[in-house]
Amino acid sequence: MKFARYMAHGDISYGVVDNNVIREITSNPFSSFEITEHRHTLSEVQILAPSLPGKILAVGLNYRSHLGERPLLKEPLIFLKTPTSLIGPGESIILPKHFNGRVDEEGEVVAVIKDRCKNISKENALQHVLGYTCGNDVSARDWQKEDGQWWRAKSSDTFSVAGPFIETNLDPGNIVMKARVNGTEVQSESTKMFLFDLPTVIAHISQVMTLEPGDLIFTGTPGKPAELKDGDIVEVEIEGIGILSNPVRKET
Repeated sequence: MKFARYMAHGDISYGVVDNNVIREITSNPFSSFEITEHRHTLSEVQILAPSLPGKILAVGLNYRSHLGERPLLKEPLIFLKTPTSLIGPGESIILPKHFNGRVDEEGEVVAVIKDRCKNISKENALQHVLGYTCGNDVSARDWQKEDGQWWRAKSSDTFSVAGPFIETNLDPGNIVMKARVNGTEVQSESTKMFLFDLPTVIAHISQVMTLEPGDLIFTGTPGKPAELKDGDIVEVEIEGIGILSNPVRKET
């Protein structure tokens, strides 16, 4: 099943997506719901970020192709991204006016947590995932290298991008993610190449942190991400989900 969070006539709702049509549901995908007869075409609505997470977590260095010559990690490298940095499809990624260094896109598969959970085993971890969406973990490289923490390198406003839809019927062990900048492919890899698979990541996080409905887990980026410039269009595509497309502009 494919879910969308969207705005129509000034109201925000969740719906089930079938081809080019969204059918509104009575509540949200994280609770019991019914599918109504209230319908919109995709062109009639604004697709929003797929959830309102209490927290956004991300995995660093989770592909060998991104790890480079650095030694293999013994456990997942987890960091936090702020909910205030979250934007959805079509919204602008803003390059901060006080930063003149390199800002990169990072295309990623994002897991959307289904329910409140803690101390999850690897064997049961995927039972707590509602589905998957496209993500872009935008990163200011100079700040990432220079700061003791990644607070602004990873959580500047608009640096957490997710959407357009949540797809429940995907195998997290074999999802191919592609990223493009101005139509040129810059990343392409399958989650088969994860150093730490999603059940391992969820179990590791849940040992110390309660996960809640709508929380997002960015699962890592492959290869060498591309630099973003004012005026660029960056796209993250996952078959079965769709294309997450965002313009880039310099803050004035």
